[in-house]
Amino acid sequence: MRRNTTNFPSLLNKNRNSSTLRFSDMLDEIMEDAFSLSKGTFIPELNVYENAEEFELTLALPGMRKEDINISFENNTITISGERELKEEEGTKYHRIESRFGKFERSMPLPNVIDEENISATYENGVLTVNVPKTKDKAGKQIEVK
Repeated sequence: MRRNTTNFPSLLNKNRNSSTLRFSDMLDEIMEDAFSLSKGTFIPELNVYENAEEFELTLALPGMRKEDINISFENNTITISGERELKEEEGTKYHRIESRFGKFERSMPLPNVIDEENISATYENGVLTVNVPKTKDKAGKQIEVK
């Protein structure tokens, strides 16, 4: 026996109740907000490389301005922080935003071989690159086995 589904909204049912659909849309939005990291949580990807002369850190920070990025070095720890904000335009309706926004802070402890006076950073095409040189006297020495 087939059930009568005329009181339940569906895409196929022409007798949809618009107030029920609006409640359903609200419920979908609440669930998406509850399980979405797009509001208030932004954790940029951090990569760290090392060679004989330096450490190199890269962070993916698309859509940010270099003025919104802060870098500090204290107690052999480099900290990169900032905030990526969503700039909403009046008159524009956003249907879906999958990018993440909000404040972030990433810290990376480094060994006691850093030449902190010569740390440099560049920001290009949405990627921050921080070059952290090692001091010559503390960088270590390769010993050849004979």
